[in-house]
Amino acid sequence: MPGHEQQVTEVIDITGWHPDDRFPVYPEGSRAKSLWISPHPPSMPFLIGGHRYLFKHAAQNYPTQFWCEVIAYRIGCLMGIPVPPAYAAWRAGDQKSAALIEWFYRQDEGVCYESGTVHMQRLIPDFDVKKGRQHNIETVLAILAEMDARLIQDMVRILVFDALIGNTDRHQENWGILWRGTPVRPELAPAFDNGTSLGYEMTDDGIAQFMANPVEQTERYIDRGRHHMRWNPTGAKYGHFELVAYLLAKYPEFRQNIADCLSFDRNVLYAWMHLLPRFPVPAAPTPVRIQWIERLLQLRMKRLHSVLDM
Repeated sequence: MPGHEQQVTEVIDITGWHPDDRFPVYPEGSRAKSLWISPHPPSMPFLIGGHRYLFKHAAQNYPTQFWCEVIAYRIGCLMGIPVPPAYAAWRAGDQKSAALIEWFYRQDEGVCYESGTVHMQRLIPDFDVKKGRQHNIETVLAILAEMDARLIQDMVRILVFDALIGNTDRHQENWGILWRGTPVRPELAPAFDNGTSLGYEMTDDGIAQFMANPVEQTERYIDRGRHHMRWNPTGAKYGHFELVAYLLAKYPEFRQNIADCLSFDRNVLYAWMHLLPRFPVPAAPTPVRIQWIERLLQLRMKRLHSVLDM
């Protein structure tokens, strides 16, 4: 799943793109975002002409957050995890930069999409839709087993991906089921909405303090992280690596597949990441931020290998 490795000369300017008439301002989630239709033919060969794209800004307090979507997409490609393509983009007229994220299905494909919320409510009638307090791995696995047990391995791979990037926001609206084909069959949607990861909330000043003692302080930072998934509807939230350990104990037959996902050449990723400060858009990441993200990934990968070796 090679995907496209965006280069410094390939930053996308959406000036002149047309807004999606149905959803000119996309209402879901906490960050400002809007939907746009790419020109046909597209401005870059790796874009799809006439397709819907989400122009997703960073949170106001974290101006470089959108880069986490871009980096997460590249990691997903290297791991072989389906992640919607995400590229650095901007709108030259107002100097707004954001992640440009490819919509993961087309309306004309006859695809039906159901969010995780639909199925959580089906099994938990009083499910807390707003906060997702009962969002839990036991119910998620039961939902997938009921539909098609093969979906479980796809979810496990996504949760390992979350553990590597430190995603804390894989809530019930950030996974879902696509129904397509003849006869129609369920498949897990790609791992979308990955911006709450990779230390997005750290300021540049905070990162500079971390880099004074990068291993010890970053280890403590990693220890504080929690996945959105709970053990069960009333249980506590999992730590990322606890969740992976639980899944591997429950499904030991997935161990080799997960090991294969983690066996990509990290030097290829890091070499590309070190180009990102040179991208000609507002709010490009600093070299120090990229160094810290690299450190985060190294330490998180080490933890995941420790879980695999248990």
